[in-house]
Amino acid sequence: MNWLSQILGGPDISAQDRYIDDWLKGMEVGITTATGIRVTPDIALQSPGIAANVQVQSEDLAKVPLDLKKRTDNGFEPAVDHPLYALLKYGPSPWLSPYRWRKAMQHGAMAQGNSYSRVWRTEIGQMDRISPIQQGRCGVRWASDGEPFFDVSSSTGIERGLTWQDVIHIAYRDSNDGAENGGVIGVSPIMQNKETVALMIAAEKFAAMFFANGAQPSMILEYDKQLPNDDVAKRIRAGIERVYGGIDNKWKVAILELGMKMREISFDPAKTQLTETRKLGAEIACMMYRTPPHKIGILDKATFSNIEQQSIDYVTGPISAQARSVESAITIACLTPAERAIYKVEHNLEGLMRGDILSRYRAYAIGRQWGWLSVNKVLERENENSIGPEGDEYLVPLNMVPAGEDPTKDDPAKRDGADASSDWQPSDVRYAVPRFSSFNPNKLNGHKPPRRMATLVGARGEPLYLN
Repeated sequence: MNWLSQILGGPDISAQDRYIDDWLKGMEVGITTATGIRVTPDIALQSPGIAANVQVQSEDLAKVPLDLKKRTDNGFEPAVDHPLYALLKYGPSPWLSPYRWRKAMQHGAMAQGNSYSRVWRTEIGQMDRISPIQQGRCGVRWASDGEPFFDVSSSTGIERGLTWQDVIHIAYRDSNDGAENGGVIGVSPIMQNKETVALMIAAEKFAAMFFANGAQPSMILEYDKQLPNDDVAKRIRAGIERVYGGIDNKWKVAILELGMKMREISFDPAKTQLTETRKLGAEIACMMYRTPPHKIGILDKATFSNIEQQSIDYVTGPISAQARSVESAITIACLTPAERAIYKVEHNLEGLMRGDILSRYRAYAIGRQWGWLSVNKVLERENENSIGPEGDEYLVPLNMVPAGEDPTKDDPAKRDGADASSDWQPSDVRYAVPRFSSFNPNKLNGHKPPRRMATLVGARGEPLYLN
């Protein structure tokens, strides 16, 4: 059976004679590694570090808004008149929510390297619904000019030759190394780092087996004579394992025969650095997927000052890259070349970059002060209702004027006499010697001193008074 084990990626069967059916384990398809452990995406997801990275990124990207927008004279606005808008906002299919669909698509792309969704259209070519394709059921072929064609298998048969307008193909770490004629296919980080992933799996298995034996090291049965045959040896070993194997069998009494003696092998868990090895595996998984360690619960080197910056780098790095990959895949499959000049698919990642409430309010105050945020815009970002049309007004600082204008010059319309009487200027006042130069407040008998009238005349000839 050695040749079968080598082909299928399993370790030598002769070294696995602990169980009678060990050879069945070699029938699983996988990629062999130096540890003798087969690595597949499903097996790798049993590692906590890899599973946490895939989960946190797929959830973060699925929970942000994904909208279809239409180009206007003032920028872009929601394209509510296009069928794709409702599919992205309310659900790709009547039975599937947009969050679950987008999360499953991203999860499959990060674990398997590729994920596919079927685009269903009506008889007139209008989009009707979108449904995910199960992993392993979609194959890709490329024509001589690089155009992709998809073959999708199902319980009813194989649907061959679907075009790029029928299938949404999301590829992770796009590469053309595994494709032909210039095609692009996704690459799974698990397969790229199979030896590292195998080490993570081996560490988890070792820890599980160690505690399954009651955290006790292996035992040796000593016998100064030769056993009659191999059947006796297997029977004695099976009896000891039946008594001591498993955490629930701890402290049971073993009955030895033929004058055998039991001796434990000394074992120091600290020397194996089991805890450090498992922790290092989780940190390496973060390197594989470019995830900050604090996102999966590793807070050893995290501080209040650097977590916010790491979160921003996380959004501007791996999350934004995956967002662009999803946007381009949906755009290619769901929009015609003519529609791409009018519509765009876009994620709103601002929710992932929101700081604490004090930082947000300071940013809103700056935007409101400098005239590019209104009250309703601020309320919209905070998911609050607007206050009406008066909330759409924008404020501009008084000391800000358009470039090229001189605020010290008069308005030409007013200078030409359009409404000169309505604006009072200091130059319009004519000064003269006051009529009352002095007075004695002691002679007022408690009354308020009179106002001194000066010969000051306003713009319309009215007298001005001095208090």
